[in-house]
Amino acid sequence: MPVYDLAAVAHALDFDLKQLDNLLSRNALPGVERRRRGIARRLTPDVAVVICLARELSEALGVSVGTLLSVANSIERAATDEVRLGQYLTLQIDRAALRMSTLARLDAAVEVIGTRRRGRPRVRERSADRAT
Repeated sequence: MPVYDLAAVAHALDFDLKQLDNLLSRNALPGVERRRRGIARRLTPDVAVVICLARELSEALGVSVGTLLSVANSIERAATDEVRLGQYLTLQIDRAALRMSTLARLDAAVEVIGTRRRGRPRVRERSADRAT
């Protein structure tokens, strides 16, 4: 399964990079690679779909994305497109269309963003820049 750079996911889902990083720092989701400090987070496509669903729900319900991440995660893991939220409430989601749209946007974002270098430039590169 491919993994995507945080910058590509932010671009694909139209999130501010810092906002998405903070969202993932405060909420634990399975499928988010966390290594050590200084290494960019990498996300699986499933996590991107969950974030996209949480954002859709957030915009529709007027609730923060962070609050809805766990709800979106359980909805994404459900076996059907209809999720019973209460005695009188059923939510229907076109999960196939959501997944296809998100994956297409991720692929397009990878083309635009590419791989960005993090941190300070190496000493060699800094001295070469000063010479010009």
